[in-house]
Amino acid sequence: MLKKIIALLLCLLMMIPVLSACANRDENDQGPMITMYLADEIYNFDPAYAYYNSSALNIVSLMFETLFKLDSKGLVQPALVDTYEYIENPEKNEYKMVIELKETYWSNRDPITTDNVVYTWKRLLDVENSFEAASLLFDIKNARAVKEGDVSIDDLGVEANTPSILTIFFEGAIDVDAFLLNLTSVATAPLPESYIEKDADWAKKGATMICSGPFKLTKTRYVYVSSEDYDFEIDPSSPEGVNLIDYVYDDYVLDEWGKQLEPDPYNLAKRLSYFVLERNTYYYRNPEEDKIDKSVTPHRLLVNCMMSAKELETEFRNNHIFYIGNIPCSLRTNANSTIATNAKVSDSMSTFSLYLNQDAVINGEKLFANKDVRQALSLAIDRTEIAEALVYAKAATGLVPNGVFESGASKKNLLFFTDEAEMFRDHANNDMISATKNMEEAESLLAKAGIDPSRYSFSINVARYDEANIIATEMIVKAWCKLGFNVTINMVKPIENNDILKAIAKDDNNVMTDICDDLFIETLTRETYQVIAFDYTAFSPDAYSVLSSFAKSFSGMSLDMTNYILQPHRTGYDSEEYNNLMEAIYYVPYFANLDRETSSNFLGIYDDKEEFQAVYDAVKDIYDANGITPSNEVKDWREQKAALLHKAEELLLTDMPVIPVLFNQHASTYDEKTLKDVSSDYYVPDLFSEATLKDYLDYTYINKQGKLTSIFASFPEINWDDAGVDYSAE
Repeated sequence: MLKKIIALLLCLLMMIPVLSACANRDENDQGPMITMYLADEIYNFDPAYAYYNSSALNIVSLMFETLFKLDSKGLVQPALVDTYEYIENPEKNEYKMVIELKETYWSNRDPITTDNVVYTWKRLLDVENSFEAASLLFDIKNARAVKEGDVSIDDLGVEANTPSILTIFFEGAIDVDAFLLNLTSVATAPLPESYIEKDADWAKKGATMICSGPFKLTKTRYVYVSSEDYDFEIDPSSPEGVNLIDYVYDDYVLDEWGKQLEPDPYNLAKRLSYFVLERNTYYYRNPEEDKIDKSVTPHRLLVNCMMSAKELETEFRNNHIFYIGNIPCSLRTNANSTIATNAKVSDSMSTFSLYLNQDAVINGEKLFANKDVRQALSLAIDRTEIAEALVYAKAATGLVPNGVFESGASKKNLLFFTDEAEMFRDHANNDMISATKNMEEAESLLAKAGIDPSRYSFSINVARYDEANIIATEMIVKAWCKLGFNVTINMVKPIENNDILKAIAKDDNNVMTDICDDLFIETLTRETYQVIAFDYTAFSPDAYSVLSSFAKSFSGMSLDMTNYILQPHRTGYDSEEYNNLMEAIYYVPYFANLDRETSSNFLGIYDDKEEFQAVYDAVKDIYDANGITPSNEVKDWREQKAALLHKAEELLLTDMPVIPVLFNQHASTYDEKTLKDVSSDYYVPDLFSEATLKDYLDYTYINKQGKLTSIFASFPEINWDDAGVDYSAE
């Protein structure tokens, strides 16, 4: 026994130097720095624009906190909200919700207040703005009247009673769970008014934005690239490094007031090399009392966007890159790839889709205004073949993606069990579009419409930085060319910012050159495309959030201030049948309490009694045709909405203003023994606020010569002086 005690004492004595060294190291330890790779590049971190690319949504969700969260089981949980109460007073026709916020801060230490919530929602509903997410707020009193320009923005039924107390008034009784579900969408997350109103491009660089989530943007690095070869860097200061072909035409340049200038043909292509997210030290934390990693474990997330598949494979195997959030297509079928063989795959709530611009003039006519043409183009696509080529995708059977709830709200916990929510796709008509091509029927439809495909030439816009979407689009182009059309692919590249920004005066031209303009998103939002391919991402796990914007009154588009009328969906689709169907879905909670003769003031959007009665009659006809009896029961509302939303999707797949192609999947790779405690929620498969890196001091500190370890080779121009201490000489 004595020998064992002596041996134990000797072991403890031998460990003293090691423990001392660790203590010295920990003095300046800020936490792990986790290197990552994403193929998709993000040029605007504004939550309102995060729904055109599924990778962007995953990153933006780390930067902005929502009022409520949707956990990995699909259950709504409070986030910024501390408490809430829904209050009904039918006698006074008053329906409201009172919300109290938790005490937390923006990344600049300003408190997050109810004013931030009110500002954000008014921004979504402003008549001058175009945001498809606007309809998420249409239960709020006067929300539709505000969006249609019938009342002032200040009439919106939202009051910031105190910095922490918010009162929301509703048009009538609501499905509370469904409304809370909308507040889990990052599109409705509070935003900082002072930053947005100062700078139109506020969300493009760390210096001009603040964040409410666990991470903030601190660094972006852009490089000039050849227009022909997106991976080839050029030096614009060297005449030999730039050719005329490297210039990118921009037809939409804005002055300091947001008005359009003359087109600019002399813009060099740029791309994002990497960006850095750093811990928001004020995220649910008291800096005077709490440890630095109380709410967020990692110090930094270093996200590389510019690495070849071969380099990535090597860096991952050597523990220089710890997380792969987007697996290069060339590795996906490689049996020898460590990255591909260890991929974690899950469904993404987005559908790779094509918008057909019905206002685009092609060979002197609006080709895509013809439904037969749109259907023929859909029939020519072999969705199964494309899905197999991309590996992490499924042939789309509709527009509403996997993961969307059937009833518009998740189920509750029952004691120790979770009652799983039913899925929309499990009850949908999944035979409306074919998984394989049908060229014979496509040709028949074109002949019926009197269309000779050889007379028409058009292009499909796709983001140059989205490898998977490019491959899918190239396969679609080939299919449409076989149909007889002359189709080309337009891989749209980002450029150095050339807009003159309001309140920015860094140089004589008032142009901020250290950010980029994502011309792909601009062509989509400004509707300057013929056909455009992108990830159509659900705002929430409710089919209404996916389908509503195709109806004119729910499109979220800005008001036509010249004619003072609503504008239709971005495709130009404007179907009276679809518009009425979406009204019927919206009216489900209210209709039982409306009277055709006396309720014409409902919503405040109808010019006269006759206009209201026309909508009332159209809605009643839809209810009668579908066996729907108006009710005041939430359970009935959910069933009735679900039935009508399936009708809405079927109508869209008949009219085909949008062509669904693939249900996207998310595939990521990391070693769970090295990168630990990666969590998830219903929207984002990989969250990092609690993530830690095994033996991270071996990777993230400076060596004894004062040089960066090899892990940082892909992240130049970062000052690592405060990253830690030189311990390797010990």
